[in-house]
Amino acid sequence: MIRHSLLFLMLLACALVMRAPSWLMDSAINRVTAGEIRLALIEGTLWNGRGTLTVIDPVSLRAQPWVTLQWRWQPGQLLKGDAAWQLLADDKPAGEIAAGVRGWRADGLAFPAPARFAMERIPHAFGRLGWRGDVVIETTQWRCNWRNRCDGRAGLRWSGAAVDVLRGRPLGDYQIDLRGEGERLALSWTTLRGETRIEAQGQISPGSWQFSGAVRGDPAFLQRLPAVAGKWVTPSGTPGEYRFSLQG
Repeated sequence: MIRHSLLFLMLLACALVMRAPSWLMDSAINRVTAGEIRLALIEGTLWNGRGTLTVIDPVSLRAQPWVTLQWRWQPGQLLKGDAAWQLLADDKPAGEIAAGVRGWRADGLAFPAPARFAMERIPHAFGRLGWRGDVVIETTQWRCNWRNRCDGRAGLRWSGAAVDVLRGRPLGDYQIDLRGEGERLALSWTTLRGETRIEAQGQISPGSWQFSGAVRGDPAFLQRLPAVAGKWVTPSGTPGEYRFSLQG
């Protein structure tokens, strides 16, 4: 009788786990992104389901639809001590996420998004200049422990960059890289193509961040930059070149 009861309880526990509600996926995303990204219109279970990723607009504080996300559990990863899921974004492969005792990881993620979704997250007037263009957010073996010490690389490839305060004229294509180095995150901004060249470096540490570099391009086009951007940008003395420095 006791054996039958134990067997019943084990089967019941397995059934409950396999039918775990998909809103647990939203809870995980909410925790990892500190509430900046949420999952809405959720269907299915924690193991296989779908929903719509939304981003909280930092100005209106309203949720903005991003992409349709699907997730599929990868049971084979349990042999490595991880609970892992394969992701699809708008029905296209978008990488893998996993969590285990030591922390979580994001391998080969690739998500397209409007540039403002990323740039408006910058806690500075720099992020509210009206950025335009399309970005692809990618990760390469990004791993974090549960104390948010991270290692790996995350990148943002930005095509057709433009900014409203400069009359929406195209600036170029850029690559922004983020490297995890334990408690410190290193930032770099390089130009891939375009007349307006931007090169910058920075870092994010617990309780502080800084980002500085230079903008170079057509002097007639960039002459309005100090007037619209404020004190964070200053002429370098070379025509068409400006220095900027942000920190917080």
